[in-house]
Amino acid sequence: MKLKINILLLTVGLIIIAGIFSCKKGDQELTETQQSPKGTLMFHLHSYLDMNEVDLYNIVYTTSSGRDISLSLAQMYISDIQLVKADGSTYSVSGKNVLKVFESETFEVGEVPVGNYKSVRFKVGLNPATNAVNPESSPDVAILNRPEMWFGTNAQPDGYVFLNVQGSIDTTALMTGTPVPFVYKIGTNANYVQVTLPDNNFSIMEDQVQFVHLLADYYKLFEGIQLDQINHLFVESPADNSSVTALTIAANIPKIFRYDE
Repeated sequence: MKLKINILLLTVGLIIIAGIFSCKKGDQELTETQQSPKGTLMFHLHSYLDMNEVDLYNIVYTTSSGRDISLSLAQMYISDIQLVKADGSTYSVSGKNVLKVFESETFEVGEVPVGNYKSVRFKVGLNPATNAVNPESSPDVAILNRPEMWFGTNAQPDGYVFLNVQGSIDTTALMTGTPVPFVYKIGTNANYVQVTLPDNNFSIMEDQVQFVHLLADYYKLFEGIQLDQINHLFVESPADNSSVTALTIAANIPKIFRYDE
């Protein structure tokens, strides 16, 4: 009888020990999954006017069709960045908002899982919640506390300017005139624009930095705009952003982006 009890106790003990090791293994596998290897993704974004790379503000460039144009300001917010995996699923970079300024071509998207990707997606602008927040109340205060990206003297209640592009352009039909000023301040929740780029495979390697090279051709903002009408050259307020001109410019925003091969 005593022998049977000892055998029973030994069996129970072995089961308990096996269970403990099984739990530890499970915990270890869960931890390893949570700590999947990552690399750093960077965007390198050049500014262009048609086929001309813009080196400095206020330099006049001539497009391939012969129209003179220059930039004096080119800034935009980029948010809701997603990576499209090789199998078509997506990885979202949570909470990342960027103010892309002309003077800085390179910015960090963040750490993303190692793997093979075929494309990137993002939006130009800020989501409605961020668009309604006071700069000082946001963790993004450094990029939101920028008066040039406000419609008025304060960020609220009108929200932020999502895309602010200014300069001068020749508006004559024969393209022989002197460039005149234009100001395009695109914003409001209705003009929060999705950008989806075509496939262009890249890989993220563990502890390595991967660049996605892009360019923004601001001349494409003028597609469908009748330049000889002075009111088509200025979008400066939230009210202006409901105009046909503003809606045309907003619809052109996804067209300005392409891969820099």
